[in-house]
Amino acid sequence: MTPYIDYMTDITPAELYDGFVGHGLFANKIPNFLSSESFLAYTKTATFPNQNNERDYVRYSNMRNINVLRPLAIPDPFAYANLCKFLSSNWLTIVDHFRNKTSTETHKVSRIHIRKLFNGNSLFEMNYKNFYMDAEPQQDLIIKSKYVAHADVATCFPSMYSHSISWALVTKQFAKTNRGQGLWFNQIDFKTRNLKFGETNGLLIGPHASNLISEIILTSVDHELVNSGFKYIRNIDDYTCYTSSYEDAERFILSLSEELKKYELVLNSKKSKIISLPKADVKNWVTKLNHFNFTNTYVSPNGTEGIRVKELKGFFDFAIELMLEEGCDVSIINYAIQIISGKYLAFSAKNYYIKQIHHLVLLYPYLINLLDEYVFQAHSIDVTIIEKIAKDIYEYGIRTKIYEACSYAIYYALKYNFDLQIATIKTDSIQSNDCVFMLLAFRIDKKHQQASYLQEYKIHARLLKSTDFQQYWLYIFEILPWTEHSGEYRHMKRNGITFIKTGF
Repeated sequence: MTPYIDYMTDITPAELYDGFVGHGLFANKIPNFLSSESFLAYTKTATFPNQNNERDYVRYSNMRNINVLRPLAIPDPFAYANLCKFLSSNWLTIVDHFRNKTSTETHKVSRIHIRKLFNGNSLFEMNYKNFYMDAEPQQDLIIKSKYVAHADVATCFPSMYSHSISWALVTKQFAKTNRGQGLWFNQIDFKTRNLKFGETNGLLIGPHASNLISEIILTSVDHELVNSGFKYIRNIDDYTCYTSSYEDAERFILSLSEELKKYELVLNSKKSKIISLPKADVKNWVTKLNHFNFTNTYVSPNGTEGIRVKELKGFFDFAIELMLEEGCDVSIINYAIQIISGKYLAFSAKNYYIKQIHHLVLLYPYLINLLDEYVFQAHSIDVTIIEKIAKDIYEYGIRTKIYEACSYAIYYALKYNFDLQIATIKTDSIQSNDCVFMLLAFRIDKKHQQASYLQEYKIHARLLKSTDFQQYWLYIFEILPWTEHSGEYRHMKRNGITFIKTGF
């Protein structure tokens, strides 16, 4: 097992800055048409403003697997880069914090955190796993255990108190005694607040720097629990503790609650539970899906396993039954789609499959952001079919006001080079006031319409600029010419910086 601290010391201060600013500004749940790589290069060559004032941020709603929306954020780029610059400058001191807080761990408690990845320059990926480095401590922890306690933090990132960053780094007493002194730990607090209009409550969900800051606090909680003798693992804010008695499991939940309170965090009481062992060490539906018996398969021309229509229907009926049994947890269908992405589907099977997926994404919009990688690309779906699905997704999004769906429909049209032929895109997007939706709508209309048709987008950008620039900075920056910007945005635009990837 690789110790927690080794993941941190493996990252240099320069790599931390590059990873966060160049590859961690935009949440990966946003349609993949944005990039901050040119902005990263700009911050290294231009006179970089020392942004010390509060900034608002772009709002974006992402559908979760339980069919409720999660608020994501795109921070002001300059305020974000200044935070990342300061984190980079103090990275070695922050690493010492992680070293001190994890030195007594007999296994790596935190399973999801920033790290170097093998598949890109980003420093964070939610579902990234490396068995060789991370190992699987659960099997060792379970040996002498009779119970397992599950608990998680209620609305973790939105509830994190910015002053608690300093409390975790240097203790609450020292931080309170040295408030307003301009010390490094207070500066992290201050620059974090600047991303959220000066508010002390809540970290932005999406920017990768938030994942580092949350670990500063949660590893401090870990330190106390580990030193109390508890054996557990943590996935961001989701705790699983193995105990020899029911009383110890109760004591863990109580101790966790007490430690979280020190940082103004609370447990989600609805999700706290104690289960008697033995039990499956992974979710039961994962095991069932992985062991589904595909009978009568064949070897495809490219050497992969081919699935026939009958077996495919049986598999999806089974997956849907499991989903309903688990209270409509759509992550089950997500997992089923990923399993099928590795199979070969001939004409009849592919025809059934794409119609089933078309049906499911209109019932469960959580699945929409899986389509490109695990369906369209994995099964070489014809563009005419993608176009039909995109139109239906768009109409669904307008009807339900789930503008993430509209954004993905336009993203697919841009990526696969077709015209949605929906005359109301401009009006729909402007009326939504959804920053990402409006920007994508502008991009597709720019591709298919005359320049005069785009004037309404610019008029709306000017209106937003005069009333609420920071909540719509990305849209306004990309829509208006440099002559209509001021300050650092004017300089950045004049230097040809864009946050839109080539081809979009």
